[in-house]
Amino acid sequence: MREPLSIYVLVDALGWELVRGRPFLDDVLIDKRWLVTILGYSSGAIPSLLSGRYPNQHGHWNLFYRSPGASPFRWTRPLGRLPRPLVENPVSRRVVKHLARRLSGYTGYFSIYDYPVAHLPQFDLTEKRDIYQPGGLDCPSIFDGFRDAGVRWECYNYHSHTDAEILALAPRRAAETDARVLFLYLSGLDNYLHFHVHEPHGVAAQLNWYEAGLRRVWEAARRERDDVRMFVFSDHGMTPVRWTYDLGRDVESLDLRIGADYLPAYDSTMARFWVWNDRARRRLLDLLGDHPCGTLLERAELQRLGVWFDDDRYYQLLFLMRPGVLLCPSHMGSIRFAGMHGYHPSEPTADAVLLASTPVDRAVDHITHVHDLIREDLGIIPKRTDATAERLPAREVAA
Repeated sequence: MREPLSIYVLVDALGWELVRGRPFLDDVLIDKRWLVTILGYSSGAIPSLLSGRYPNQHGHWNLFYRSPGASPFRWTRPLGRLPRPLVENPVSRRVVKHLARRLSGYTGYFSIYDYPVAHLPQFDLTEKRDIYQPGGLDCPSIFDGFRDAGVRWECYNYHSHTDAEILALAPRRAAETDARVLFLYLSGLDNYLHFHVHEPHGVAAQLNWYEAGLRRVWEAARRERDDVRMFVFSDHGMTPVRWTYDLGRDVESLDLRIGADYLPAYDSTMARFWVWNDRARRRLLDLLGDHPCGTLLERAELQRLGVWFDDDRYYQLLFLMRPGVLLCPSHMGSIRFAGMHGYHPSEPTADAVLLASTPVDRAVDHITHVHDLIREDLGIIPKRTDATAERLPAREVAA
């Protein structure tokens, strides 16, 4: 028989609310639990999962952060003086994105979404390198741990394969590989849920498809090995959208000038602001401090959530929309999505999952715990037990 194989599967947006009431490889994945995610999006959640650290420790949070001196879009400053129709059109934006990526040399996830071209010179992109390789983060990740411990691994993700291609390839690799680890990142469910989370039959069909694909991977590995372990985990869940609100319209009514008074970044579930004077700060605080669609988060709460940055690179003021309220239109687009993530981590539909083929003998209730769980599985660090491993979060007990 072949050497042991651990199969680690990151399924983007596979939320606890999706799997808690239905079977999902129940005969294989015998330990099932929810994981609390971070405040933010996959650009911060996946680095937290891979590193075992919070965003204010590993540095990755939102895709865009303010850094005018290092912006890969500095060369676009003259474009901001041109009439908007000349630069704010699909062709021009594709050219800007293509040239900026080529000139920057960044190898990570690269998108400018709908950020205005005139604003781009203020921003840099967080994910400069492929985070699914050693050295992808500015701190050690699980892939650095594989390399340093001499663990052979194979990793398949969206950089070179679709989910269908990965699930077609993975059974053969599970049977043939001499690697100790097979790491699969499946990103397609996230996109599907953004548009169809309100459609239970379609969601069920998607989950059945992923379940069948992962079962083929498991069975192919088991035919060749006695010792096979599979861990399926996610970065966040998906919250159904019930309402949309144009927060930018409210901000524009304050008679403040972008660039001279403030700089906004409108994400799908939050608005971030940098403020240049007291007048602008007062007006924004008055508007956002008592707004029915969300909450202006205090520094203490942001520190508790691990997303406070002393250098203000991600924001100076952070307004978070209420769960189910989509900020639309935003710099992430003007589509009215059916589902979104990036709400407060206390929202139950935000919970991620951990599904394991072997009992997990320690407390694992946050996505940052996955890093050490993998290291323990491989023997990179000693295995720990914790009597609180089965403790239920307060909100689940109340439910």
